[in-house]
Amino acid sequence: MHYNAALRVRELTQNIFDIGDEVAAHLDNLAEAIADWDRELVTDCLHELSEIIAEGRSEVRPQLAELNGLRQAFISGVKAGRMSYLGSFSDAGRFPHPGRTLSFLRNDTGQATNYSVAEAAPNGDSSPRDGGAVQEPGTMASTAAWRLWMRQRSEGLQYELTQLAEWVVEQTERGLTNQSVLLTQTYATAERSACALVEQWEEVVAKQPTLARSMRGEAPPTFLQERDRVAAVVSRIQRKRRGAAV
Repeated sequence: MHYNAALRVRELTQNIFDIGDEVAAHLDNLAEAIADWDRELVTDCLHELSEIIAEGRSEVRPQLAELNGLRQAFISGVKAGRMSYLGSFSDAGRFPHPGRTLSFLRNDTGQATNYSVAEAAPNGDSSPRDGGAVQEPGTMASTAAWRLWMRQRSEGLQYELTQLAEWVVEQTERGLTNQSVLLTQTYATAERSACALVEQWEEVVAKQPTLARSMRGEAPPTFLQERDRVAAVVSRIQRKRRGAAV
């Protein structure tokens, strides 16, 4: 019984880590779509993110409840003398996870990182990665000046989305290890923040829509290439199966 419970803890832990990873991955996809100046793809990515978050919130709540129940039952069993070794079970929640959360599998969870919609909506005109701000060009500014400003604003928003993705991963780890955050609220906050960032990007595009269209294709998203690769593999498998059935 003890062994089966430990296996279940491992399964639940990995499932919840995977939920956080999937939300973070869709935030990364959204950032890549913004980098490519593809408005249709940005809209699609935002819809996909909303669907993933809705699904993740519905799944994480019962799984966390079951996980916490198993942990509490084991602790009660140890105190009552029915179980003698705490290590194997308590360590079951900390196993090598192949996803991006691996960097957070450590004994010290560190300080909590606060993230809010306000922080996801910076008012400045510069990317957090560069040292200088480029002011919004005037009406008679050159195309080059507008392009520079638009790229810098876009890069700043991409950076915010990347930070949001890492925050989701960190909060997922904290929700698992010490139950210090509510993951359903975390994912809801991530969705609101992503929507706020997309709204800012749309405002940038609206300044020079023709120029924005001309910049489309500058950075083809890697996640689309991966989807095409997977689709090709699936297609080959299906063709082989159809051929074998004939």
